[in-house]
Amino acid sequence: MFYAFDVADPHSGTHYRLTDARLADLSLAPKPEPYAPGKFIAAKPSTVWAESFANAPVETIAAVSGALQDVILGTYDLRPPVTEALPDGRAKRHLMALVGLWREMGDALPDGLATARHVLDLPHGQFLAALPIVDGSLDPLAPPAIKALHDRLKAEFGSVPIKPGPARQPGRLIDAIQTGLTRPVIAQMPHDATLAVWGLRDPAACADFAAARARAMIEEGVPARKIAVLTAGDPQDLARAFAEQGVPLSGLPAALPTRDIAGETLLHLLLAKRPPTPAMVLAGLCLSPLMPWGAQTGRDLAEDVMSGHFSGGILTTDPEHHALWTDLRQPATSLPQLRLLLDLICGRMTKSDVLRQRIQSLQAVLAGNGPPDWDLILRAVQVDGCTVGDPARTLEGVSLWSAHESPWRPCHHLLIVDFNEGLYPVRPRANALFLDSEIAQIAVTMGLQLRGRTEGLARSIALFEAQLGAVTKSVTCLVPYRDLAGGRLAPSAGLSLIGRAVAGLKEASDLIVDLSHVPPTDWPVAVHPVQPCPAPWPVPTDLWFDKNRLLELRRDDDGAALPQSPSRLENLLVSPLAWLLEEIGAGDMGWQAESLDIMLKGNIAHHVFEHSFLPNVDIPDEATLNAALPEAYDAALRRNAPFMRAGVWEMERATLLREITAAAHRWRNDLIALNARILGNETWLYGDAHGIRIRGKADTILGLPDGTVVIVDHKKSGTAGRRKRMEKGWDLQVGLYGAMLERPFRRDGDGLDAVIGRSLGIAYHLMNDGGVLTSGVALTAAAKGRDMGDCVNVNAVTRLTERLAQVAGGQIVLNTTCDHSFFTKEAGFTPYALQNSPLIAAFMREDDQ
Repeated sequence: MFYAFDVADPHSGTHYRLTDARLADLSLAPKPEPYAPGKFIAAKPSTVWAESFANAPVETIAAVSGALQDVILGTYDLRPPVTEALPDGRAKRHLMALVGLWREMGDALPDGLATARHVLDLPHGQFLAALPIVDGSLDPLAPPAIKALHDRLKAEFGSVPIKPGPARQPGRLIDAIQTGLTRPVIAQMPHDATLAVWGLRDPAACADFAAARARAMIEEGVPARKIAVLTAGDPQDLARAFAEQGVPLSGLPAALPTRDIAGETLLHLLLAKRPPTPAMVLAGLCLSPLMPWGAQTGRDLAEDVMSGHFSGGILTTDPEHHALWTDLRQPATSLPQLRLLLDLICGRMTKSDVLRQRIQSLQAVLAGNGPPDWDLILRAVQVDGCTVGDPARTLEGVSLWSAHESPWRPCHHLLIVDFNEGLYPVRPRANALFLDSEIAQIAVTMGLQLRGRTEGLARSIALFEAQLGAVTKSVTCLVPYRDLAGGRLAPSAGLSLIGRAVAGLKEASDLIVDLSHVPPTDWPVAVHPVQPCPAPWPVPTDLWFDKNRLLELRRDDDGAALPQSPSRLENLLVSPLAWLLEEIGAGDMGWQAESLDIMLKGNIAHHVFEHSFLPNVDIPDEATLNAALPEAYDAALRRNAPFMRAGVWEMERATLLREITAAAHRWRNDLIALNARILGNETWLYGDAHGIRIRGKADTILGLPDGTVVIVDHKKSGTAGRRKRMEKGWDLQVGLYGAMLERPFRRDGDGLDAVIGRSLGIAYHLMNDGGVLTSGVALTAAAKGRDMGDCVNVNAVTRLTERLAQVAGGQIVLNTTCDHSFFTKEAGFTPYALQNSPLIAAFMREDDQ
């Protein structure tokens, strides 16, 4: 920790920012107690924040820990204050809860404050060396605890005058800025070279630019120690960029950030034991460094899990690893089972002793014989944040400043690499436990200086002014337009404050110069442009492969080519490249947490309909259907979306059940009106159609009184979109089921005896509004039935026939830039296949036709 004032070395006269490590060495301070308020907050939540803790434990621990630190820093002796003088009310109740938490923690204090309290209690004459204070170096908004430490050192060692800085040149923009950003009236100066604001793509580009600019300055004769870089985030990107430029950076952490691997693994283990287990939790365990398998095996296993394959087949060659995987997947329904599983798992992992120690710390919540109290157990797990070593500050090298600290040495040139909204000044946070009026009341009554939004804003602005005030020649602000995830970023509010000093400026954003719009010859850094190719490589119209091989890429265990499915053929219709990537297993493998998307809703609804409307029995009456739906719905969730059974999904779970229930009753009424009989549900159909083998599962097969068979596809959507597609002749999926039945491959017990050879029709049942759209049969008795005629797939079949002929010849036709518009407007459906992989867009041809 760096204290908010400077001291002077009595031998060299050097002025430097005092650290807790230096202070502890000179005062012989004992090793401080570990400061972990989260453990005490979770063990016995106060009534003040108990309800918040039950609903959001992580967020509550963070908020209470921040409020406690404010109370500690607000004292002058770093001792728990006496609250009796405060009148009864909300403020006193909250303050007493924080003080009680502080007393429970004993001598533990935040980083650097235990050493400060030791010095406050230390008699004069006990230091190993003098620490005179530098006059005027104390941050005026430093908290009382730091002011008390400053005064204690000054009382014993006195002070030395601050060294005068270099004389400033009048008439510069930077001088106008340094007079005060928030003054009611600020002097205005023309925009000059003392201020530059550059817009770049993202933080990585900003880091590269800052390193190149620092190198350019050094090559121009500026000493590296006279250049500073200011950042609010993790400096690893800066470390990389400056290392690539060969420029030393002074102030980087001596050790890279380290994660609490044991704590993270234990948390994931417990989440995996609590049913339902999120897939991403299992994937995280696969990648844990504590697992006994290699890193590549962990990555392959995690990819399998995120793709929906949980068998762990790649581990079957090692019985011990496969047994571990089985134990990892096994849920725990009782505390003895949980303890046994944790013991078995630890026995097969590396560094098991470290993990066992962490489990031993949970002994109190894991004891007993009943079912696990998962909320209590998970709250008791402590995962420490990333720990970073102390900065290694050297005399030479570009200075690295933190946006949250005042500068530790002055500079000529400052580069701010993340000049974004929320920083410079740092956005103030409200006090989680006290209103601003209560903070004022506590200050007047007790002299305890807490920090609210007003004090936080004043502190942030003063800090930004101090950072700008430590510069003598120029400030360069770098504004990334997007974060590393691609999200848009806005410029810092400090841009408007700085803009007040620029004469003739209309909008503060006019100060930003987009580097991508500036010719490289005018950049303030050296550029090494890549020589362009003699001619741009054109995107071909198609790709060519061996004939008759593309339809045989996927094979079964016996070596026979696997049949195509209706969904795969729809991808082929839209994008042959998307189809090919899926055939060879090269689709997008991006990870995302479980979510209730349209596909998952459809799978759940299909499962409920399959088990509520049974084949070859009478249509259920309302009471029977109402009784069957909840049970079928719960089974559907267990099979398709176990994560939705958790309490946080209660609203979505209830909403989807209402939607499915309404759709089921509408479908029941349609079946009764048609006097239809269900011949089969989720029936596998095999057949030869369009010259290839096709295999697919029909949602429902209906038999009508006149002998007609209707293949029904249930869609969790509305009628309008499907009707538009059928009207334009681009429907495909259900028609393929009919084609399979015309030339079927039969199997014993396939249940198709009552279907083969009968008059055939197809229908879509649109669950969201109850619409029924048919082709080949007119279901006029259905409430919202509509016969779409016999041409619903004429264009789709024509295009599919062309695609199959091309693929049979080894040709993969690439998409064009107008395909999305064509399928959306002319064909009447959204071409999702174009979104299956970024490679599809990368290999699109320009086409204005």
